[in-house]
Amino acid sequence: MNWNQYKEGKIPTKHPNELKILCIDGGGMKGIVPAIYLKRIEEQLGAPIYKFFDMICGTSTGGIIALGLTAGISAKDISDLYIKKGQEIFPKNLFTNNLKSSKYSNKNLLSLLKQTFGDRKIEDAHTMICIPSIEHHKAEPKVFKTPHHSDYILDGCRYMWEVALATSAAPLYFPAAEIGESECKIDGGLWANNPLLVAIAEAKKLGFDLDQVKIFSLGTGDAIYQVNNEVAKNSGLLSWKTGIVDLTFQVQSKSATYTASYLLGDNLCRVSPTFGRRLELDTTEKEDVEYMINEANQLYEKTFIKQNVRDKFFSSLSKVKH
Repeated sequence: MNWNQYKEGKIPTKHPNELKILCIDGGGMKGIVPAIYLKRIEEQLGAPIYKFFDMICGTSTGGIIALGLTAGISAKDISDLYIKKGQEIFPKNLFTNNLKSSKYSNKNLLSLLKQTFGDRKIEDAHTMICIPSIEHHKAEPKVFKTPHHSDYILDGCRYMWEVALATSAAPLYFPAAEIGESECKIDGGLWANNPLLVAIAEAKKLGFDLDQVKIFSLGTGDAIYQVNNEVAKNSGLLSWKTGIVDLTFQVQSKSATYTASYLLGDNLCRVSPTFGRRLELDTTEKEDVEYMINEANQLYEKTFIKQNVRDKFFSSLSKVKH
């Protein structure tokens, strides 16, 4: 990518006067859903997802998927990471309620991310990207970005595996991501699990009007919230356990969708399944994995053609600038 051209304000969008953005939610193992959905699209169209979008935004597990897509990794290979390697990332053990440490070490996740991304850096991305995280020592939001604006001078040299680790360091599940010399990053899902508003803000930063912004938003699925009120009334760590992270992610995702729909109207297409049962963010049970794969395939069948997802966001490659 010629990032100098972008920094000069000359953004070569796929279609004139139109910024197309793909947004992918966080959700741990539920990343299977958007990964399978995108895999089906690539199989249908015979082209990588990044060729259809000017920007890809993703948080937490969605950030890993977004980075993979912009690195040129197929959605099939990304979905295989979840399906085949999930038990390595979230290994079962007998000591999962340790009050002094996270539920899991990030050692296996780190190893897998390094294997997947190698020495690719953010500046090597095939599209603009925005990946939310948190600067823990400052208690401030952080968004890793490609060098697509003259203000952005640092993130381009970051290794993709570093950013993937930083955006997915969910408290209680994983320790903070220690990257660089003295940096401590945690999961961006605590403030932008659904990165829709990050994407809209970035579009405005780049000079696009709201009516020029078109976003395809892929969720990782919601389930009917069935936690007993006593959990919130007690409000202790032993009462909430990891449920507080689940609640935070789901509420933030819905609020972002509501706000974005007011701002973009018909220019927003939101696709996310509603599960018939609760799924833990770290589930690797075969039954749950198969259930999510089935839900993703059903979602694709119901929406890609019937709800005009293809017409709105995946026009023929002959119309898309390479």
